[in-house]
Amino acid sequence: KHIANLNARNKSEKLEEFEVIIPVYHKDNALAYVLIGDLKTDENDSLEEKLKFIQTITNIVIVAVENKKLFSNQVQQEVLKKELELAAKMQSMLIPGDLPYDKHVEMASVYLPHHDIGGDYFDTIPVNDDQIAFCVGDISGKGIAAALLMANFQANLRSLIIEHHEDLPKLVEELNDKVARITKGEKFITIFLGLYNYETRQLRYVNAGHNPSLLCCNGQVKELTQGCTLLGMFDDLPFINQGEETLPEGAVLLNYTDGLIDFENEKKEFFSLERV
Repeated sequence: KHIANLNARNKSEKLEEFEVIIPVYHKDNALAYVLIGDLKTDENDSLEEKLKFIQTITNIVIVAVENKKLFSNQVQQEVLKKELELAAKMQSMLIPGDLPYDKHVEMASVYLPHHDIGGDYFDTIPVNDDQIAFCVGDISGKGIAAALLMANFQANLRSLIIEHHEDLPKLVEELNDKVARITKGEKFITIFLGLYNYETRQLRYVNAGHNPSLLCCNGQVKELTQGCTLLGMFDDLPFINQGEETLPEGAVLLNYTDGLIDFENEKKEFFSLERV
């Protein structure tokens, strides 16, 4: 942190014109070095006084620059905070507050986004008097972009489900086309989409690259894996398989995202699918 003279022994060719080096510190970090040559003294100021003055002025300039950087970072952080708050509000508006709880089905949910924002999405859509559609998914990305993609996906799903509820593979094809056109392959959506008939107790579903929902009945747990790849990555899905299950009375279907199985405790242990 001291002013040093550059003597002939420790000079490189690039430093031949300089006589003194002044390190510039901000707290304990060296941010710059001032190289000075052709120093002259006069009756008013000694060489030492001139060097101290140069060092003082340089440090003032460096502090001003660092303060400007800090202020700029604070502004950026505030902008990011506001964006995340707006995205969180948008997402909360898309998450259903009331779920069906009647003689046909009893639904409940837990939604705990990390830092008030997440890409997880779920929804329920009454199709007609006998059927209800539901989904749970994970949208890639963060902030406003993810929230807008979620809003767009929900709008498309709700508009297409009535027309294509009898043909889930066709519905998934249409949703994939919508997502791919919007994101151009840069973002994707994983989703478990189901359609349940109250009268026949039949569940038809397509799992598009999502965590397999768990069907619990008669003391057994079955993973629902039939489906296709995630949505938005390919213009045309290479395959789509529809799964079908008949749900006996008292059956429980658990839909979740990877935030559940990837949750870590203080010992860095994952919750895991086995615990689920």
